[in-house]
Amino acid sequence: MKQVFVVLVMAAAVAACSPKGDPNNFTVSGKIEHAPSPNVYLEQVGYDNTGLKVVDSGKIAADGSYSLKAVAKEQNLYLLTVDHKSFAVFANDANDIKISTDLDRTFREPYISNSDATKGIYDFLHTFRAKDSVLAGTYQKMDSLYKLNPNDSSIILLQTDGAKVMTSLVDYMKDYTKKTNSPAAVFYALNIAASKNAMNLEEIDTLVGDAMLRFKDHSGLAAFKSQLKIAIAANAAKQNGGAEGPYPLLNQQAPALTLNDVNGKPVSVSSFKGKYVLVDFWASWCAPCRAENPNVVAAFNKFKNKNFTIVGVSLDTDKAAWLSAIKDDGLVWNQVSSLKENGSDEVAAYQFTGIPFNVLLDPTGKIIAQSLHGPALEAKLAEVLQ
Repeated sequence: MKQVFVVLVMAAAVAACSPKGDPNNFTVSGKIEHAPSPNVYLEQVGYDNTGLKVVDSGKIAADGSYSLKAVAKEQNLYLLTVDHKSFAVFANDANDIKISTDLDRTFREPYISNSDATKGIYDFLHTFRAKDSVLAGTYQKMDSLYKLNPNDSSIILLQTDGAKVMTSLVDYMKDYTKKTNSPAAVFYALNIAASKNAMNLEEIDTLVGDAMLRFKDHSGLAAFKSQLKIAIAANAAKQNGGAEGPYPLLNQQAPALTLNDVNGKPVSVSSFKGKYVLVDFWASWCAPCRAENPNVVAAFNKFKNKNFTIVGVSLDTDKAAWLSAIKDDGLVWNQVSSLKENGSDEVAAYQFTGIPFNVLLDPTGKIIAQSLHGPALEAKLAEVLQ
């Protein structure tokens, strides 16, 4: 989760100081004054922790004007950047969004027109920064007093004040995510909350679940929730003695896992005992997973006749997208998924922190390797399948 959190906080730092038309095909344009470079980019933020993806690029004209276009199947979060340094964040809730700014200004909040969701994001940012600034000032005073005299009674009063500000901040963020009409704004606000440790992952997970009830067909929020579930499971594993670094289940029997295949038939990982099995966790919306799939296909074709098979476990919630990705990527082995918004507890039992992820089981069902990607996958299979 960390990668997206950092991206959004950076975007907020540099930017600080009702749907119209067809947002699926949108243009963002305006003027950028005093740009250090003519290279302007439109970059999409991944709901699934895949970072930024450039969806269009262009040149800033001599008069500062620019225009960028993109196609989106739903409302997403985007950054406008000059040489990949962000100066604005926005949501595509309209088909003709106007964003202008002067990069010479110290507080260069952009001028926004025709995007209610984006204006809402900046309203949130104003309030958040104001409360966060008070909180930071309180903690700074506490730190200064503690260095002079750890027993100063004023420290306790400041702690009380800080707790009240933090409660107010958290209440504001929760209220904002419950009232906004923008799924992209929900994602933005909750990423900020996580990056600042204002709320724990369980609280954020609950708020995303509430938002998904309002934005039922939004696959991005579903992807975000799947990543949260993985992170929550990983945290729980660590608190229960899971190891940092090495995979905590290495050299242990694989957790039970039975999910439905593409035809709705239950398939259990344990049913493949007697073979080496790669349990491959992925999703159609996960760009790194899709990039890794050709390597998995090559490994399967090379070793499928040597007592080896694969069980693909998807974190998808959209069955059509899942089936399409299986076909497009040529994944001919067993594929299973719970297709649940909240994911599967059986999947969470595997205690990984992100996808793509896989584990290799020996014929007894014991996990003998994990995170085998690229050449490492073929190398490990060549080692054990002699």
